[in-house]
Amino acid sequence: MKISFVHIATLCILLAATGSAPAGAPAATYSDISAGDAAKPLDSAWPIAADGRIDVANVRGKVTIAGWDLPQVKLEGTLGAGSTLAVSGGAERLTLRVKSAASGWFGSNGPRHDSVLILHVPRTAALDVNVVSADASVTDMSGKSLKAGSVSGNLDLSSTAPALDVDSVSGDVKLDAPSPNPSAQTHVQTVSGDIRAQNLAGRIKLETVSGSMDCACAAVRELDTGSVSGDADITVTPAASARLHLESMSGSIRLHLPVALSAHIDASTFSGSIHSDFGTVQEKQYGPGSSLKAQIGGGDADISVQSFSGDIQLRKQ
Repeated sequence: MKISFVHIATLCILLAATGSAPAGAPAATYSDISAGDAAKPLDSAWPIAADGRIDVANVRGKVTIAGWDLPQVKLEGTLGAGSTLAVSGGAERLTLRVKSAASGWFGSNGPRHDSVLILHVPRTAALDVNVVSADASVTDMSGKSLKAGSVSGNLDLSSTAPALDVDSVSGDVKLDAPSPNPSAQTHVQTVSGDIRAQNLAGRIKLETVSGSMDCACAAVRELDTGSVSGDADITVTPAASARLHLESMSGSIRLHLPVALSAHIDASTFSGSIHSDFGTVQEKQYGPGSSLKAQIGGGDADISVQSFSGDIQLRKQ
């Protein structure tokens, strides 16, 4: 398992870069919004293509985004005192970025007051949301992609986008795909934040260092999970010829599989224990550790579960 630490560590730098218009696209003339010495109510709207791209960045406070059917971005909420909302882009791509009114991206240690951004955006737009200590909520989005990044804020995301990419350092991630898409690709990674996901399908990759993982998946073609010390509780229905690989260093792995499973199972742990409703567990003759190799049914799927010192449980749903 390889966590993209560099990608997560540079999140704040990426936040600073989101204010530029896309290359080759004519930039509309938009005015920034400044709060001055007091918080400023927000009430603005900008035209955007139904399949355009929207980038939103906030350092502290909250971001709430909901999809709708109008070809415009509607903004409400409150801009924190001493903050500026930088607005740039055009009808194909719009960027909204909260920054300190002081010089430099972080100014005097960044914005000193919370900003609350409440947005309605075309549900079919591609969305990229980045926060530092702000929480972010996204609902009713079905564009081609949803990207979300956080340092310490929590992420609560609901989307049927075929491409989902979520990064967090210490903030928790809650992800729901209301209509499971067998062609979807999902990648979620955290350092210490917990991952809670449901209705994911297609190709899924979940990674954490010390956070816990709890995922109730639909029909899965590929599933990769990795953890250093966090526990994983995964419920999954493997599609025909699916490939599942779960691994951990010291965290426990609990995998729930269908009763009518058809798969090859290969599970092993160096010093932990294995408890399984499928096949027969083999204990080492000398020393700790155990293993399990079994063909269940026709053996269509390929399931590998590996742990160094954590326990492994394979349970029937």
